[in-house]
Amino acid sequence: MIQTTADLFDQTKPATLGLNSISGEHTLLYQAINHEYRFCHHPSLSVFHGRLFCCWSNGLTGEDEPRQRIMISSTVDGQSWSEPTVLASSDEPKAALVASGFHVTDDALVCYFSTTYGDNFHEDVYLNAISSSDGRSWTDPVRITSGFFIEGPRELANGRLLLGGEYVGKRRLEEGLRMRLLYSDEADGLSGWQEAIVTPDNPDDFQYTEPNVAIRPDGVPVIGFRSQTGHLFASTTDDNGATWSSPTKTNFPDSTSRFFLRTLLGGTTMMINNPSATQYDRSVLALSTSRDGITFNRSVALRSDPATQAFGGDRKVDGWQYPNALVWNEMLIVAYSINKEDIAVTRIPVDSLQA
Repeated sequence: MIQTTADLFDQTKPATLGLNSISGEHTLLYQAINHEYRFCHHPSLSVFHGRLFCCWSNGLTGEDEPRQRIMISSTVDGQSWSEPTVLASSDEPKAALVASGFHVTDDALVCYFSTTYGDNFHEDVYLNAISSSDGRSWTDPVRITSGFFIEGPRELANGRLLLGGEYVGKRRLEEGLRMRLLYSDEADGLSGWQEAIVTPDNPDDFQYTEPNVAIRPDGVPVIGFRSQTGHLFASTTDDNGATWSSPTKTNFPDSTSRFFLRTLLGGTTMMINNPSATQYDRSVLALSTSRDGITFNRSVALRSDPATQAFGGDRKVDGWQYPNALVWNEMLIVAYSINKEDIAVTRIPVDSLQA
């Protein structure tokens, strides 16, 4: 379902994985050294009414600790970004908010965030959504579902939405469920969510699964999952997302991190991930492409220069990580966190992906 050619990554060269670097324009949206809040992670991008938005999680020191909030910044040209502002926060003393992406309708930009209380798999963890008609004024949060999510919905055939995250509470601990997939035929991204069926053969292969889906050029939806094995897993569906095959281990290396999978206009499927054989080594952020959405045979380093955190904190990891991307105005825009402290975007001309 997803595979690489045997020589795509050279694991004997951990600093570069044997990849050439692709040229891009890098912009820092948030630099921890200039702020009291010094944790940033989980960035997501969306375009609404001609403006590009980026949201992310923003905490004081460590990951998903109390007082963590959601930040947002935007741009009309991809180069000059607005000063980051607080999009959502919580008055609950133990609550942490985790950015969970966007969804766009004809008349609204929907932003999602998970509410957690120190344990992201606790029974009480749930997903919220807020909406805006102009990207400036937002509704009060509405509760969508239980579970932990860091991605917004993806659109399947006929407009069906697929939302992927994690089971929490008893269903996770007692039933061995891991990835939580929901689908809805309602365009608003707020209602109609039903539970899709996907069952891993060995739940111990997974902790966070961070599902990410693409529609292959042949029309088949394929969804990738993060695992604890050093490789991504994948599933497909033949009923538009209601049921999925049991997740199968692929040969695509992954250092146990969030990845990004999407088929671009024109049929090229793109994978952005940390393909190191060493767990949690996020020193190389690679961009790989496939013409059929199955075999990835080209790859370049999006970022691979040394990166070291400045402040430390619980569960922080050095490197370029947790990518999210889209194509806008003939540019590939990739957002990512740096050392879980800073947020940056890279702009790459789409034409250069074909070179």
